[in-house]
Amino acid sequence: MSSVDQLAQRLSAEVAAATERIHSLQAEAARVFAGQEQRFMRFVALAERIDAILQPRIETFTAVNVFKDIKQNVSLELRGPEERGFHGRTTTLSVPLSDGCPGKVDLSFRLGHDGPIENAIMDYRLEILPIFIKFDSHDQLVIPIDNPSEDAIAAWIDDKLVGFTRTYFEMYFTEQYQRGSFEIDPVINIRFPRAFAAGKKEYQGRTYHFYTKESLQAFEKAPSEYVETAKS
Repeated sequence: MSSVDQLAQRLSAEVAAATERIHSLQAEAARVFAGQEQRFMRFVALAERIDAILQPRIETFTAVNVFKDIKQNVSLELRGPEERGFHGRTTTLSVPLSDGCPGKVDLSFRLGHDGPIENAIMDYRLEILPIFIKFDSHDQLVIPIDNPSEDAIAAWIDDKLVGFTRTYFEMYFTEQYQRGSFEIDPVINIRFPRAFAAGKKEYQGRTYHFYTKESLQAFEKAPSEYVETAKS
């Protein structure tokens, strides 16, 4: 039978082995944490570079006449002590109601990162309500933090903005969106969405919309010839 001293030695060995294992796990956790901290700093720097790519493109986008009244909102994702740690940014563009856009339209670019902070993640989302057309509501770009391609980032953003513009104008040609804004050109007697009007004219307390510049000019020369047609 083993002595009590031998038992004590065996127990001590087990405790030592467990302690060594814990120290090893702690050291690995510290190494991983240090690596994450380094990658986090690279992510923060990359986020600023990406924003520098995104913002001039948004300015170019909103310089387009139909998008000049778009509202931009930027929200930050902050974590950590006093929420000082930057972990993401969402830029949302809201298209105001208009003759061409009678619904709720929001598009957004969100920049964040994956769990181990090895990649920056850009999410594109588009919301159109009500939905009467098919469109791409979501796309994602994965950007390696250690080897980002600014050209690829710029090209992806450009494609999203051009694709949205194509979708937006599809609303102009979809009757369900335009049914509340149809007008009749009093000169050529054509029914058309108000967003397509080449011009408009006030006459005797009423606003008339014109599908072509030629019909507007004809009306301006002799409006009384067309008023009865418009009233019938």
